[in-house]
Formats: sequence, structure tokens, C-alpha cells
Amino acid sequence: MEHLEQPDPVTWDERRLWFEARQQERARQGGSRFSEQATALTIDLQACFCAGAWVACVILAGAVVESQAEATGRHDAVPAEELVWLRGLRNALLHENRREPVLTLEDQWTRRPDWEKAARRAVSLVFLAMYPGEDG
Repeated sequence: MEHLEQPDPVTWDERRLWFEARQQERARQGGSRFSEQATALTIDLQACFCAGAWVACVILAGAVVESQAEATGRHDAVPAEELVWLRGLRNALLHENRREPVLTLEDQWTRRPDWEKAARRAVSLVFLAMYPGEDG
């Protein structure tokens, strides 16, 4: 299973470069005050992203967005519908519905592309929160 093995160096670098490109793209939009905790959590978020720990990325991204918003007072940096999506998914992961869990063991084999897509969306929201610029 991919997430139990270290990704090959090419895959790791591709993921690292994607992550860093999203950050640089948003950083050009303008910065804000940075939450110490959000910034520190972003380091772990990048490590999880590069490793392909997609579900962990969603959970961490939710924590980073909320930490950044609380520290800066910028609760409007992430569009409301995106924030609802991120919080909803993060909460569904943290508070299991035993009748219909949002994540199953089977998903770890069969839905990895879906979780990667969710992780990429969540990471993009992190950088919206950290670098709101004029449009956020």
C-alpha cells in the first residue's frame, strides 16, 4: 500500500514542488500576520502531503485555517462555501458516523485519488487563509 511505503524521490519532489508553488502563488498576492501555530502546522502539513497522507492533510489543513483565522481575525479570507466544505469534511473525519463513516479501510486502497484531490483542495485553502491578498 502506497502510504505505508516511502514515496519514491521523484513523487516526493513532485508533491513538494506542487505544495511550494501553491504557497508562492498565494504569497505574491500579499501576506498577512502569520499565526505561529498555523505556520508550524503547515510544516507538518507539507510533510504529510509529500508522503501522500491525504486524510491527515485534510485534518491538518482545517486546523491551520482555523488557527490562522483566530490569530489574525481574518475569518473571511477563505470563501464561506469552501470553509463549510473543509470544516464539514474535517469534522466528519474526526467524529465518526458509525453507520456511514466518511473514511473506511477500503477507501485507503480504492479512493486514494479522491482523497488526494480533497487534500490538494484543502492545501489551497490553507494558502488562501495565510495569504489573503486583495481578493480575500
